[in-house]
Amino acid sequence: MNNIVLVGFMGSGKSTVGRQLANRLGRTFVDLDDEITVEAGRSVAEIFALEGEDGFRAREARSLERVLARTDVIVAAGGGGPLRDENWRRIRTGNTVIALIAEAPELARRLNGSEGRPLLQPDAPSAIAALLPSRISRYLEADLVVRTDGREPVAVAAHIADSLPSSGLQRIPLDVPGAAHEIVIGSHLGHMVASTVQRLANTAHAVVISDTQVAARHAAPLMATLSSAGIPATLHTVPHGEMAKEMAVLSGIYDALGSAGVDRQGMLLVLGGGTVGDVAGFAAATWMRGTRYIQVPTTLLAMVDSSIGGKTGINLPSGKNMIGAVHQPSAVFCDLDYLATLPDADYRASLAEIIKAALVADRAFVRWLWHNLPALLGRDIALIGEAVARAVRIKASIVVRDPDERNERAILNYGHTVGHALERALGYGQVRHGEAVAWGMEVASRISLLNGTGSDHAVRIQHELLDQAELLQNRPVVGRADLLAALRHDKKSQSGEPRWVLLRELGRADYGVQVDPKTVSTALAEVLSI
Repeated sequence: MNNIVLVGFMGSGKSTVGRQLANRLGRTFVDLDDEITVEAGRSVAEIFALEGEDGFRAREARSLERVLARTDVIVAAGGGGPLRDENWRRIRTGNTVIALIAEAPELARRLNGSEGRPLLQPDAPSAIAALLPSRISRYLEADLVVRTDGREPVAVAAHIADSLPSSGLQRIPLDVPGAAHEIVIGSHLGHMVASTVQRLANTAHAVVISDTQVAARHAAPLMATLSSAGIPATLHTVPHGEMAKEMAVLSGIYDALGSAGVDRQGMLLVLGGGTVGDVAGFAAATWMRGTRYIQVPTTLLAMVDSSIGGKTGINLPSGKNMIGAVHQPSAVFCDLDYLATLPDADYRASLAEIIKAALVADRAFVRWLWHNLPALLGRDIALIGEAVARAVRIKASIVVRDPDERNERAILNYGHTVGHALERALGYGQVRHGEAVAWGMEVASRISLLNGTGSDHAVRIQHELLDQAELLQNRPVVGRADLLAALRHDKKSQSGEPRWVLLRELGRADYGVQVDPKTVSTALAEVLSI
């Protein structure tokens, strides 16, 4: 829908700013109160007098639903409408929500002598003092919060236009008990990140953790946005790649948090790919026994996989992610603009996780990939957004059902048993994660067939998707003994033998499967020639 919805108290400037913004963006402006009065054939005051507030709110909900079914409009919603949860869900679905706020004395000055506002009668200042505290918390949940005190409407509209996401938003809830949060997918999301930090951490200090390469490209704009929002923030960089996930690097993050005075009310922002997310997330999980953090993934792999679900970890010589914790982020912002600078080989490798998600959980998504993979390889931004959203929904739904990876969440490790073993045996950073997982998926699918539980059709489709993504061009050269030794260190192993995730059919996988070592050996020989 990609509408823009302005919310805020009466007198905050929704209608005036909304018209200015519509002129600037070339969109249609809709004042919801005008829609209601046209439908009712009477004024707001007359509706309140004849039908009461409940009658007005029912009309408001109907008008809101009708208006938001349109596309690319700017809507000034009534001050009380967003308080109803059903209205709020409708406002936020596919739309960008802007809250305009002002101090109570300024609102009273603007509304002095106004007529036709039943809730302000008979004394506007007293009514504002009574109503505003109960409404402000909902307004502060908006994507952007803009103060209008002492500012001309044209300046407010210009600020909003510069801060808006550049395309429609997709919001995916992750309702983990005790740690519910959202994953937001869109473009130009920096100001939304800043607003979220403001809402969650208020004036507490924030530390942005990024790796040296990502920071050089992307840290300055984010730091400037945080600064312009009045958020005290410090940048701390870690090495690029798997070297970030070492004890010494973790210790350096702790030192940075201590130097910045970050307490449990503070905030970590993770700007980067999966390795930065893993080590910074683990620091957040363990600093003062747990502090809040926001994931801002800059790679396709991190957007669809590592930033979601709260799994954090660092590496040991004995294995990848051997030390870790499950610590859910407060929010995840997948800004597709970051992908413009992602090298092609890294982008293609990331598609392995998207293909994996479809294969284990969503047959319809497999079909979608079959038809759209060429355009994805060409980096069609609209299709990238759709692919990210589909993959994220799969992982989010599974994580909600199994947040601590005790059961079903294990299917997301399809291909990772051999994939992680390849990374360890070859040396961390010597093979891209997605490429290792692709070969791991090939081994696992071959085991599925040898076990008599897999589908020839599913295995063929998987192979053709991975091959089309050019993920099977360079077979890893690894010693058999080294790979078998690495397999024994898999976190899912029991009594030294891994438990496998196997592909049963398109959209369905089995987990926790014990496989005869001879079958594993045969599959490794057939797929990896070892």
